[in-house]
Amino acid sequence: MTQQTRTARPEADPSIILPTPERDELRTVVAQFVARHGSHEAVRQSTESDTGYSEARWRKLNEELQVAALAVPEHLGGHGFGFADLGVVLEETGAALLPEPVLVSAVVAGQALVRADDPDSVSDLLGAVMEGSRTIGVSLDGQVTLSADTVATGGAGPVVNGIVEGVLWGQAVDSLVVVAASGEQTMLVVVDLADAERRDREVVDLTRRRADLHLVDSPARVLVDAARVVDVVRELNLITRATLAAEHAGIAARLLDDTVAYVSQRHQFGRSIGSFQAIKHRLADMLVDRERARSAAMYALAVLDEDAASDVDLAVAVASAVCADAVRRSAYEAIQLHGGIGFTWEHSAHFYLRRALGDEGAFGGGREARRSIADLVGV
Repeated sequence: MTQQTRTARPEADPSIILPTPERDELRTVVAQFVARHGSHEAVRQSTESDTGYSEARWRKLNEELQVAALAVPEHLGGHGFGFADLGVVLEETGAALLPEPVLVSAVVAGQALVRADDPDSVSDLLGAVMEGSRTIGVSLDGQVTLSADTVATGGAGPVVNGIVEGVLWGQAVDSLVVVAASGEQTMLVVVDLADAERRDREVVDLTRRRADLHLVDSPARVLVDAARVVDVVRELNLITRATLAAEHAGIAARLLDDTVAYVSQRHQFGRSIGSFQAIKHRLADMLVDRERARSAAMYALAVLDEDAASDVDLAVAVASAVCADAVRRSAYEAIQLHGGIGFTWEHSAHFYLRRALGDEGAFGGGREARRSIADLVGV
């Protein structure tokens, strides 16, 4: 019996991932911001705050870089940038392990509000998100129960009840985008968390705290009704995985740069250890991982910008697999090549490994992404 081999190839023009002067300039601006405000020492210190991040740095991210407004359409008050442009920002903020809710609040939650059935009904929330004055979490896997007007809101609108587990930045966010069931229908809603009970979870990655949210008659607004909810949730999942891949690509690049710098100045037997053949081979593997991750992430984000692209699901799945594997391998290699110091709590490589492991738990790792690829290509 002859086995049939199925091959999937990128369908978009490869030129969509080429650098542009505008993106290079954007990368320079973000890199300069991170160098000023996002040193490893500053990141470590901010993770010990009540919110788990620096509120001052969050304000600067939104005032100076306006990260939450970048990919919001101009007619809704944003700047109308594409996801490929946004990926440049996420590479740099990811490389610095910034603990602020850029990925969830500035990107995914903002895109959920953009996709509301009636954008005018949530224009106040979107405006606050773009200003950085309000943060919104996202849980597309959790589900709560949506009820009609009750005395809890004085008849002002629907409420939700239920428990949403493991919400990223759950202790700090002001609202939550979550899937809700109303009878036999499913909707996407945004919930006010002012009176929600929040229970911290013990996490591996201290730069991304998580909490369980207990919602009792919490006021909610319907973003997307049953007619569109499946399509919108799919789009938000694609955006989440593609932008996370961009973060991972940035981390892989930073780990390579830091490791090359270390092995170049660390000497043994009268020469830098980076000149040893065994070290060179391992650095070459890290370089390959970095380039594959950058290409895969950039292609996935660029395809998200294309209208009616037929291979967007596959592109995002490939980026998720490639970048999740790259960030994990790079983190382990960085620790090994830094020697004993890399294993210590004091060294930044330790934090990068925690981010890689924490993201695998929160979003799924390369194994889940490869399973998606297999399903998509019919293997």
